[in-house]
Amino acid sequence: VVTDAELSELLMRAFILRRVALISNHLGDAVVLGSRHCAKTLGIREFLERNGHPYLYLDVEQDEGARALVERFQIGPHDIPVLICRGTKVLRAPSNAEVADCLGFNAGISTDAVRDIVVVGAGPAGLSAAVYAASEGLDVLVLESNAPGGQAGSSSKIENYLGFPTGISGQALAGRAFTQAQKFGAEVAIASEAARLDCSGTPYVVELQNGHRIRARSVVIATGAEYRK
Repeated sequence: VVTDAELSELLMRAFILRRVALISNHLGDAVVLGSRHCAKTLGIREFLERNGHPYLYLDVEQDEGARALVERFQIGPHDIPVLICRGTKVLRAPSNAEVADCLGFNAGISTDAVRDIVVVGAGPAGLSAAVYAASEGLDVLVLESNAPGGQAGSSSKIENYLGFPTGISGQALAGRAFTQAQKFGAEVAIASEAARLDCSGTPYVVELQNGHRIRARSVVIATGAEYRK
């Protein structure tokens, strides 16, 4: 993919169109049982959608099949939402990290290796850093607490981003940047929240909320802004 530009374009386009078809037809390895009145249900659906993962949604208040599953598995109101993962595992009111782990978002990503660069945040700035570093052959790991794109990823239309004079949706921009970073070999760990940075020695250490420690020769902090309300 990296060395043959013509073949790369064919493969990338095929995979992108395949994923778009799966999402639009709700064909995937995840089924979400929930309620449109439940904030946690909306949160899980947004997490899957912003990460471009296809899933089927069943509303327990409107869908007969969903009601049958609720009775069969004795699911109570406190268990909503429920994620049926790959037809084998049932998660009740899961966190984003549990969803990411169950669906294999971070499969194959090692936390033991010393990285050339760790990027904290997968917004436009973080993904740009990952693309530029990985394209130069560096070993790059991006840590993202929610989904690629950051705050820009939730925008319906961005008109002031360089290179898109007619505008582009935040999710489309994030998807393109995410795919481009992966194309060059950068790894992106989803639902991996950085909690602490230790610069007392080299390599530097980024400690995650789950206790894992990532070592890196360089750290790029691209955590974005949190606006005062």
